Amino acid sequence: MTPVIGNKIPREARPRLSIAGLTLVELMVAITIGLIILTAVARLFVTSRSTYTIEEGLARVQESGRFAVEFLSQDIRMAGYAGCSANLTGGQVGNLVDPPASPTTFNPDGVAGYKYTCTSSCTGALSEWSPSSPIPLSDYFLTGSIMPISGTDILVIQHADTTGTHLTGNSVPSNANIKIINTTALAGMIAVGDILMISDCKAADIIKVNSTSSGSGTKTITHIYNPTNNKLLHDYGNDAEIMKLVTRVYFIGRRDNSSSNPAALYRKELSGSLLVAQELVEGVEVMKLSYGEDTDTTKDGVPNIYRTSPSAVSNWRQVLTVRVGLLVRTSTTVDQENDTRTYDLAGITAAAGPYNDKYRRRAFNSTIQLRNHFQ
Repeated sequence: MTPVIGNKIPREARPRLSIAGLTLVELMVAITIGLIILTAVARLFVTSRSTYTIEEGLARVQESGRFAVEFLSQDIRMAGYAGCSANLTGGQVGNLVDPPASPTTFNPDGVAGYKYTCTSSCTGALSEWSPSSPIPLSDYFLTGSIMPISGTDILVIQHADTTGTHLTGNSVPSNANIKIINTTALAGMIAVGDILMISDCKAADIIKVNSTSSGSGTKTITHIYNPTNNKLLHDYGNDAEIMKLVTRVYFIGRRDNSSSNPAALYRKELSGSLLVAQELVEGVEVMKLSYGEDTDTTKDGVPNIYRTSPSAVSNWRQVLTVRVGLLVRTSTTVDQENDTRTYDLAGITAAAGPYNDKYRRRAFNSTIQLRNHFQ
């Protein structure tokens, strides 16, 4: 038994503790394993982040494409609508707007297509369009406005948009006042400067609202009127509708016409007597259109040829369907490899591409029927 001296245990009787550190080899192995794990985690994060970026970009492309097709589809289906008036001719549609500019002159066909063929120093001159002298576009695209991107298609749509009211009492051609049934839904819908269409089953007239006033159950609209050369086409009775004239021009452009800005689907819309540009969907790089024309003598109501050039359309009233092809890209570069693919749009093979960049793209194609075109 070990003797105890006072309260202390002799040094030689104390238990020996083994204290050992890491060797250099063990430390290096531990660091190496840590680096391998850290690299794997970092690579997993980068891969997950890249996958998320691609999926988010594709989701936005999908959403943008659907919105763009829906905007176009709604107007194309309505092209040429003028109430119960069907298959009107130019002589059956009057224009009392002063001056009667192209955006306020109703095209009974309701639809017209163009291409912007300019490649340099583009000013919007008539020679830069195909067809080479489209009279309306001289009013639609003025100097300094948002211009279409060269090589893309342009679609002009016109139709009437119902206001849910009719005339009350007769409106003779020499009368500058139009009296309509006032409804709760009509409140705030018609204002001074608006372009309206009066339409029955015989004819239609375009007027510009000069003033409005409300009475007991009625609303009186005064339009610019000249008894010599600015009269309504005929007497309109209680069956005549009052509708808003819708004129819209769809095209691909860039904000401020700058090549540094992404391309987008634009729409110029009639507001008063002016066309106001609206950016609808960003990322739409190309719009291609094909026009399904029924050229059969039997007029069976089925397109038998698709025109890829608007200049080739022989009669716009015979166009029964429009094929719309849109190419939409992501807002940022998401791919590791360059996009070397070509894209078929509106039935046109290799209509766009290759782009040789790292954006992800998708083509959207849809065939839309013109409901107001029939044989």
